[in-house]
Amino acid sequence: MKWQDALNSVVNRQIEFVTVRPQDSEFSTLQRQVVVTGPPEALQLMTAADPQVLQELVNLLKDRDRAWAAVVLLAALTRKEEKTVDAFQGRPSEWWDSIGETAYERWNKWLSEVRDRLVWDEANRVFTEKG
Repeated sequence: MKWQDALNSVVNRQIEFVTVRPQDSEFSTLQRQVVVTGPPEALQLMTAADPQVLQELVNLLKDRDRAWAAVVLLAALTRKEEKTVDAFQGRPSEWWDSIGETAYERWNKWLSEVRDRLVWDEANRVFTEKG
């Protein structure tokens, strides 16, 4: 299965994840890291190492039924907005009503600004900005 096919699994009611304390954090609750645990197709997106995955996930932020799952994956892949995902864990409709409706604009702006500087960190399975 190609990662493009795995995008079909990015649905709010199917996404599974936990938040954990990052290994490099001194604080147990202030910093959180999003770890996607399922479904298996979503895990495939977590290892695609293709920055186009980010754009496809950003595009899904326009769809209320898929936006929460997309932001969970985006947070896990970029380490951005992880605390927000942690704060709204188990309450995706509250996330949508609070800041979800503006997520597409926010994430699209960020991605447009950093796209050329993104590199895949294989060891941590996350996109980072070089330079």
